[in-house]
Formats: sequence, structure tokens, C-alpha cells
Amino acid sequence: FLWLFIFWEIMGLCSYLLIGFYYEKPSAAYAAKKAFLTTRVGDVFLMIGLVMMWDLFGSLDYAVVFDEANIAAVAAESSGTLQWALGMMFIGAVGKSAQFPLHVWLPDAMEGPTPVSALIHAATMVNAGLYLVARMFPFFGAEALHNDLVDLAFIIALIGGITAVMAAAIAFVQHDLKKVLAYSTMSQLAYIFTGLGCAMFLANTLDWHNDDGAHYIVIVAFGAALFHLFNHAMAKGMLFMASGSVIHEVHHAHHHLHHHDHHDDEHHGHDDHHDDEFDAQSMENMGGLASKMPLTATAMLVGSASIMGLPFIGGFWSKEGIIANAWRVALEDPRFFIPAICVLVGAGMTGFYMSRMWLKTFAGKPKTEVAAHVGPTNTWIKIPLFVLTFVSLSAVLFAGMGFTHWAPDSEYGLMSEKSLIDGILYEMNHAFANSDAFFFILTYIAIAIGAILGPGIALSLYGGRLAEGEKVKPWMKPIIRLNTWVFDRFHFDNKSVANSGLSKALENRLYFDHYYDMAMLKLVAGFSDKSAETDKNVIDGVIKKIESGSQSISKVVRSMTTGSARDYILMVSVGAIVIFFLLWGVA
Repeated sequence: FLWLFIFWEIMGLCSYLLIGFYYEKPSAAYAAKKAFLTTRVGDVFLMIGLVMMWDLFGSLDYAVVFDEANIAAVAAESSGTLQWALGMMFIGAVGKSAQFPLHVWLPDAMEGPTPVSALIHAATMVNAGLYLVARMFPFFGAEALHNDLVDLAFIIALIGGITAVMAAAIAFVQHDLKKVLAYSTMSQLAYIFTGLGCAMFLANTLDWHNDDGAHYIVIVAFGAALFHLFNHAMAKGMLFMASGSVIHEVHHAHHHLHHHDHHDDEHHGHDDHHDDEFDAQSMENMGGLASKMPLTATAMLVGSASIMGLPFIGGFWSKEGIIANAWRVALEDPRFFIPAICVLVGAGMTGFYMSRMWLKTFAGKPKTEVAAHVGPTNTWIKIPLFVLTFVSLSAVLFAGMGFTHWAPDSEYGLMSEKSLIDGILYEMNHAFANSDAFFFILTYIAIAIGAILGPGIALSLYGGRLAEGEKVKPWMKPIIRLNTWVFDRFHFDNKSVANSGLSKALENRLYFDHYYDMAMLKLVAGFSDKSAETDKNVIDGVIKKIESGSQSISKVVRSMTTGSARDYILMVSVGAIVIFFLLWGVA
């Protein structure tokens, strides 16, 4: 854990520097400081947890702290202290992975360059917190700690469930393309936290070391969370790169229009089209880009489908596993109904905001003149989009290879149980024809909510028919036609909802930033006032007392200095007599 902590901090420093890459922008500098300070809060708790771990085990080496005999020795004396240590470390993971209540830094981190968002804030740094929690699994699975860590497992799942719904709700009202993806990242990471919490509950309560059936349940639950981590990293990295492609071309089109208009206006003495406030990241300035940026639109469509959990694509195979295991645990411990309901409702919310994002960007007619003049993506930007799209579509192959088995458990090998075809058929049967009636119904409820209800509402509100003469690639035609059909028949006015108090609260991020700033202002300002008061009354007071005392003594001494020779002779004589008698007494 020591090396993990060292590079954890180095990664935080890199994030700070990259978020503030455009340091001349006040918003970027503010976002960098906000991210650095917020994650430091979690890191303090992580350090406390590691110190407690060192005190318990005398080492932070994995071989020592995960040794069954050492865990048994610690469990016999202080299992409660170990749970507190793991809880402190979990708070560090909450900060690094932008989970409630330390989530406020990630949306502002989108001030950094888009490749930074794709790599650090979608696929690597934010996953570090998940890795840390997953690394705690041997404690939850240890026989010596059986049933001792149930409360911590619930807290992990609960934080995940709350964050999943909260982040998805805030994503509903975002207009900035990258911020939609930022809140989506928070929400999907929360799914993984919920999955890990449920897997750890199962590992801590089932006799999975001796029961093959229980062993299978625990491994698959843990594997589903790890599989979603992989699927999300690939899909979200692609989505950020695709968003960067869109933003780049929109910005280029705006610059191109302004450049030509500027030359035209030199003859007229003014520039009507110059707009310093133009936001190339706002979806309000996009629309109808599917025909102009086909590869980017395709990549974003696949990535969105993976995040939404549409059947057969990317995240479907892992998200369904997380939802199923959350409900499996909820049936055993009613407390888990809260995160179980959250992840199920979150599936529909994800379907809505991801569909909304794609439709506002690529469907319908261009909302601005700039969007109408957007050109195709350059070749270099297309390469990572193509690669990541292929990986996201290949998730079914990883599922068939038994990812949820061999990723979490070294006893399983790659395709050690089934061939690729048999593995895919097994996953298909397990997902769509589950022999357990409860999970069979649950799967189709999740599909209906996430793949039909959420996207259906978005299709009726956003997008619509493309501009006259615009054409899209054949594989996107069904989506555009469906959007046109639903939009024309079921479109409704949602202004009352958009102007409601809830919508305003979501636009203001549920006022978390406001209250955090206010609390910090009062805390820091109050501490500063008390420090100034202490400095004035205590430190300065002591110095001034010493000063006034020395002045009083000086006055007394000065009053004895008369300037008369006989007074000085008298003092010397008296002093000599006193010294004589002192020496006489000593002798």
C-alpha cells in the first residue's frame, strides 16, 4: 500500500497540473486548485487509514497484510479497528473517484484539454479509487473476519447508489458536452462502487471458501464490477475523444466563419459576426452533425449505447450483473434495497441523458450557423475513435472468454471452462433466459427502463428531422428515422419542468458547490479571525507586557540615577558592606 500511496499522490499532482494547462484562464486555474484541494481531503483520510494499517500489521506490504494468519491475529484482537482503517482508506477512494460528497471537483476538471479528460478523468485516475477498494477484497473474503465488515460493505454500496442517481440527475440539465460526460463518469463509477460493495457483502457473509455455489456467486459479483470498470474506461475514453473531435470542429468552423466575416467587414468598418462569448462545447450551438461527422457520430453512438447498457453492446454485460447482484444482496439484507433501487432507476436516467446528449449534438437541424458549417473530422482524430469503438463492441467476446471469472480469481484461466462460442452462448442464456424467475424479470425490467423508457423520452424531446438534403451513413439511418418518428408524434412541451425549482437546483449542482464555498469561507474566515485575535491578545499581549514591565523597571532605575557623586559613593559603600557581610557569613 505504501507504493500505491506514493504514486497516488504523484497522479494527483499530474492531474492538478493538467487541469490547469490553460493557466491563463481564471476558470482553469480555479478548477485545478479545487481538484487538488478536494482530493487532498480524501488523501488525508487515506493516510490515516494506512497509518492505522501499519499499526495493526507492522507493514503495508500486500504479502503481509493479506496473509491469512496475520489477518486472523488482527481479527482476534481488533477487528473493529481494522474496519475503521479500511473505512478511512475508502474515504480516500471517494475523493479520488469523485463520489458523493467529495464529487465537486470532477465537473470543473473539464477545463483541462480533452485528451486529459479522456485519459485521466475517465479511464485512469478516477479508477484508482475503485482499484483501492477492490484491493481490500482479501479482508472482506477472509474467514477470520466473517460477518465483521458488513457495515462497511453497505456504506460502500450506499455511497455508490446515491452518487449514481445524483450525478445522473444533474447530467439531465447540462448543456456543456464535456460536463455531461463528467457527470456520466461519476454515475458509472458509482455503479462500480455499488457492485464492489455488494460483492464484498457476499464475500463477508457467505461460506464461499467451502461452498462451490457460494464461491461462484462471489466471484461473478466481484468480476461484474471489474468488468464494468473495463467497459466504462473504454467507452468513456472514446466518448471524451469523440467530444473533443466535435468541439475541435465546431471551434474550427466558428473561427473559419469569423475569419472570413472579418475580411468582409474590413470594407464595412465593423464586424457583426465577432462573438467572443461563443461556446464551442455547448450543445446549444450544435445539432445535425451526424451527416457532417459520421465516424465521430458512430463512435459516440456506440459509446453511449455501451454506457446505457443496451443489449449486446459493451456495458450491458457488466451493468446487468451489477444490478442483479445488488438485488441479490437486497433480498438478504433490506438495507441494500436503497442502492439496489438507485442502480435500477439510474439505468433509466442514464438512458435519458446519454440519448439527450447524442440527439442534441448529432440529430435534428443545426441550431447555429456555425453548426451548419462544421466539416468532417481529420484523420488523426479518427484513429483512436476507431480503435476504442472496436474494443467497446468486442465486450461480448470478453464476456464469452469468462472475464467475470478469470479477472477476479486466479484459479480460473482464460477460457479454461468454456470455448469462446460456448461462453458467449452461456452469457446470452444467463442474461436473457435466466432460470431464476426473479432475475429473469429483473433483467427485462432493467432493459425496459434503460433501453426503452429513458431513451424514448429523450427521443420525444430532442433531435428530430435532419436539415433538407443531409444524409447519414446507412447504420445510423434507423436511429435518425426512429428519432424523427417519435419526435413528430410524441413531442411535448417540457418548459414547466425545465423552469421548475428542481431544474434550477440541478443546474446549480444541487447547491453543493455553493454550500461548500460558504462553509469554507466561514470556516477559514472564522479561523483567520480567531488567529488574528490570538495573535493580538496573546502573542502581542505577552510581548507588550514584557515591554511595559521593562519600561517600569527602567523608570525605577532611572529615578535612582540622580547624577550626584555623594549618592553614587553611598551606593558603592553600602554595596561593599553588603558583600563583606555575605562573605563573612559564608566563611
